[in-house]
Amino acid sequence: MKASQEKEPCIVCNPGKAHPEDYCEVHREQLHRLGHEYEMFFRLVRISRGKDHEAYALMLQGECDPSGRVLVNETDPDNLFLTVLITDSLDLETPLPDFRALKVERSYGDLLRETIEDEIVRSWYGNARACIDLFRIHDVRPLHWDVAEREEQDKQEFPEESGPCDKGGPHSIH
Repeated sequence: MKASQEKEPCIVCNPGKAHPEDYCEVHREQLHRLGHEYEMFFRLVRISRGKDHEAYALMLQGECDPSGRVLVNETDPDNLFLTVLITDSLDLETPLPDFRALKVERSYGDLLRETIEDEIVRSWYGNARACIDLFRIHDVRPLHWDVAEREEQDKQEFPEESGPCDKGGPHSIH
């Protein structure tokens, strides 16, 4: 008679001798699939880029309107400063129930941090150090103002003036 084989340690189905990272083949595959399912939960869409700064719209999976902004400032090649502005309706402390069933504590905040780290810090800046400040805002849709070039603006406001400082402009001290 063969001795019964012991089940491999698994934190979900055989937690008696399992460590927190021990999973059977079935649950390891479920955890792997969940990782892929949630890796695109947040999307970052670049909206501007300059010499030492970038800005991204933060989009939730399947949404058309942004849920926040990520502003990146490069203080030097090895240091980044990121400001994340998110709508107050997005609760980053909410645990993900799919992961909880596999005895893993992950939240929306964990997903956002991983997305920012993978898609901005590591992919664009390699091994840079990053400081990230997160702020909650009430409305994501920003006001937008266009400011014309100075020459073009002056011509529109004072078309009759021929030379500079003839009479003084509206902010002149003359």
